[in-house]
Amino acid sequence: MKKFLTTFALLFMTINSTPAQADLVLGADVYRTFIDTSQEFENYTESNYDMIAAVLGFDFNGVGIEGFYQISDDNINNNNFSSKTTSYGADFVLRLPTSEYLDFVTSLGYVNYKLENRLRDLESDGLRIGFGFQFNFNKHLAIRAMYHYSALTEEVDNLKSVNEISAGIRIKF
Repeated sequence: MKKFLTTFALLFMTINSTPAQADLVLGADVYRTFIDTSQEFENYTESNYDMIAAVLGFDFNGVGIEGFYQISDDNINNNNFSSKTTSYGADFVLRLPTSEYLDFVTSLGYVNYKLENRLRDLESDGLRIGFGFQFNFNKHLAIRAMYHYSALTEEVDNLKSVNEISAGIRIKF
């Protein structure tokens, strides 16, 4: 609780120490996603997916919220089974400037994954954390690279966790 209050106080001081400016954020990302499933489903799914995502959010002086929707194409594994995955969620994003052009980015949010295959569809949600860097070309255009880890709920024991690496673009208005 003490860490939470300290973090909240620092966040509040950061927001109040700069002029108020909320920006609309539009983005697009490409992902390499690894989904950890139970052994029962390894024969029916692929564990690695290439995904694309659309992002919509707001940024308030380096603190923001971003909603996303990700989708993959059909993947065919070694056993000739087709599978695909989709996900959606929202992240609270904190950008910490390290220089004029480079920001360290962290995120904490919620995600829902759906894995579709011939055997049955699996769906689970959970906590998603991430960290990475953002290179700002100017105050309106940036590129971002991040790592995300999602710990999925234990209600569905067939989907365990998700690891993702992403790269994308952010446009602020």
